[in-house]
Amino acid sequence: MNASASTTSVPEEKVQALTLHPWSNINTWAIFATFVLATAVFFNGIGSFPLFNPDEALYAEPAREMLKNGDYLTTHLNYIVRYTKPPLVIWAQAFLFSIFGVSEGVARSFGAACGVILIVLTQAFLTRYVSLRAGLLAAVSLVAAPLFFGTARECITDMPLSLFLASSLMAFYAAFHEKQNKLLAVAGYVLMAFAVMTKGPVAIVLPVAILGTYYVTTGGLKQAWQRFFPLVGAMIVAVLALPWFVLEIIATKGEYFQEFFIRENFQRFTTVVDSHKEPVWYHTAAVMGGFFPFSLFLPQAFFEIARSLKDKLKAPLSAANGWIQRLLLVPAELSKMDPQMSLQYFAALWLVITVVFFSASVSKLLPYTLPAFPAAAILFALEIERIFASSSRKRLSVPIGLLAIAYTVAFFIMPFILGKVRNMPDGVLPLVQPAITACALAVTAAFVCSLLSKKLIAVCVLMVTQVLIVGLLAPPVTVALSKQWEGPIPEMASMVGKFEEPAFVFDMRKPGVPFYADRQMSQAWTWAVLTSELARMPRGYVITRSRNKGPFMEMPGFTVLKEEGLYILLRFDNPFPPKEPYVPSPGIHSMQR
Repeated sequence: MNASASTTSVPEEKVQALTLHPWSNINTWAIFATFVLATAVFFNGIGSFPLFNPDEALYAEPAREMLKNGDYLTTHLNYIVRYTKPPLVIWAQAFLFSIFGVSEGVARSFGAACGVILIVLTQAFLTRYVSLRAGLLAAVSLVAAPLFFGTARECITDMPLSLFLASSLMAFYAAFHEKQNKLLAVAGYVLMAFAVMTKGPVAIVLPVAILGTYYVTTGGLKQAWQRFFPLVGAMIVAVLALPWFVLEIIATKGEYFQEFFIRENFQRFTTVVDSHKEPVWYHTAAVMGGFFPFSLFLPQAFFEIARSLKDKLKAPLSAANGWIQRLLLVPAELSKMDPQMSLQYFAALWLVITVVFFSASVSKLLPYTLPAFPAAAILFALEIERIFASSSRKRLSVPIGLLAIAYTVAFFIMPFILGKVRNMPDGVLPLVQPAITACALAVTAAFVCSLLSKKLIAVCVLMVTQVLIVGLLAPPVTVALSKQWEGPIPEMASMVGKFEEPAFVFDMRKPGVPFYADRQMSQAWTWAVLTSELARMPRGYVITRSRNKGPFMEMPGFTVLKEEGLYILLRFDNPFPPKEPYVPSPGIHSMQR
């Protein structure tokens, strides 16, 4: 069925209707195949390595404590209140813990499942509005994109947020064009509410900015307002998301408002929080690197949009009198874009606005722009579709040629790069070097195919190579990194968990220790704090870095219980036992820094 995208200011006969492709059995089987592929790649060995500190532990441990203490309103870390995020992801993890037991694999499974679902939805979206081939291209690019793949296998909130935000945007886009627009719009608002319950107000700001910009500039704002019924939608979001925030603010006597809304949102956007300051180009680099190698096709996609807009607007704007008239002409002209270019424009706004928004924030983290990756996948798929329809060889051969050069250069500089990474395991380079060699050979073969106009073969070689590299190389590399960076932490924590005396994590941020110890730990950052606490107890335990062994051995009372890799576990027997019972100092159990 076709739907018009007209408004009162744009005559209906001038608007090109979006072609909606009917669903078929082959589309269903393609979705199933993608589901199997993504599940196999994302869940492969997902529980074979310890939690990475601090990020994964900041969500796995609150979920474990939630299940243990039965408090499903307020989240806790190391058995004290944690204010940083709404609890939807932690609820989901706690629910999975209650069914499958507490483990690293179960902790990561919700994020991995969200990644699989988002890939399938992206494929279905493009299959509906472009073609099955475009849907498959977008889906496979997400499966093999390094940052998307890596984040899907982590126990953090960014993949669930990406699922809810991206699927909300796709639902609203579909609501504009489909007959069942009310049901799709409701789904969009429900997903937006889930996103709010995942990470807060950003889940409202981004969709409103993206959809608003798109429909204002394409002349469809009035029709979008009618189809999306935003006032009712706001009530839907409020009903689903607002009650928990109100209850939590009441339960914490207003502290949650200060910590979450002021510190985690306003201050994180305007100032440096938790030492997460990065340059303004950081998120652009994150998208280009995180979506590599498919990001090499994005400049061409943006150039095509710019060229199309320039051709469409040049004559009307040159004939207009004054900048106001020119500005008013833009929506009318952009509404005449062909459907595929209009979708490409929507995806471009989605990607650019997301990157610009987080680039404007002073505090930055690598996965923040992950909600824009489905937009990048759409742009990549549409560019490949245009390449197939074009007689030009350069549109395909140039990016693949650059990729072949990049892999060849990487082969020579990778030892230097890995040598700069702190505590890089020796076993990583022997894994990475053969993989880079294989990539260079495969991409070179794809480059030759592109020169011979074997475009489909070239693209298939590129896609299959990237999926195999990510799917087969990443798990053993992850295990090697975890063994080096986390090492015996789980075993040491389990040992400490059997003791009743106070235990400390010293000179390192490891909120995963309580996850394995199944008990409350103390956190000491300085020697003064640690020695002051130990002096007031008859016996205690310390988990710290091996580099601190010398100073500890110079003090009386310390015994090494276990030393392995970068870490050491010590027991302290006070040579001058205090007469008074030990009372922990205020804040000694806080593992947030």
